[in-house]
Amino acid sequence: MRKLIGLLLALNLGMLVVGLAWQFAAREAPQPVVFNAEKIRLLDLPPSPQPDEANAVADAVIQTPAVVAPEEKAQEPTPIANLRCFSWEKLDAAGWRAVEAYLKQIGIKPGAYSIDLEKKLGWWVFLPPLADAEAGQARMDQIIQLGIKDYAQVRSGPMRSALSLGAFSKSAQAREHAAFLTAKGLKDIEFGPRLESGVARLNFLSSISDAELENMAAQLKAGWPNGLQPATCALP
Repeated sequence: MRKLIGLLLALNLGMLVVGLAWQFAAREAPQPVVFNAEKIRLLDLPPSPQPDEANAVADAVIQTPAVVAPEEKAQEPTPIANLRCFSWEKLDAAGWRAVEAYLKQIGIKPGAYSIDLEKKLGWWVFLPPLADAEAGQARMDQIIQLGIKDYAQVRSGPMRSALSLGAFSKSAQAREHAAFLTAKGLKDIEFGPRLESGVARLNFLSSISDAELENMAAQLKAGWPNGLQPATCALP
């Protein structure tokens, strides 16, 4: 009887030891490694753009301006303002007469323009130099006989021995005085700018229209008498 009880105790003890050992072994056993092939494949691919990034790229493509070849700029016509004022650094009587003759030739009347000089008394009425002193004296005697007292002999320069019959600020004044002296019987009278009169400016008045000047643009830009090509200038 005692042997049977001892055997049962030994069996129970052995079962207890085996159960404890089994639990310990199950707790210490490593977890198996699970390989996720799908995740490995996705790591090799570049990340997909987020919706905001994709929209930004699309907008950048759409908003990129197309490169357009520059158009050739058409040649602009000469402004009318550049046809209303011309100037010369200097203009003597012969040059002034040539300018007036050219303006008349292209159809511009004297009343449609004015020529102003830099010097205040730039216009004069005069008798050109004569061949010798004797001829000059005879001319002065004639002037005295006609009752003309306002005259003076030029003593130096290119117009030496000419007789000045008056200086004026406007060409119209010089023209009027020349007509007056001619009516008194004095011949061979001339008038125009003095050599020292400075810059001469030709201004077209309002009596000539922009359309008329535009029709004459080619003649006003070129075609002037030899040596008398003017420069354009600003209106006063």
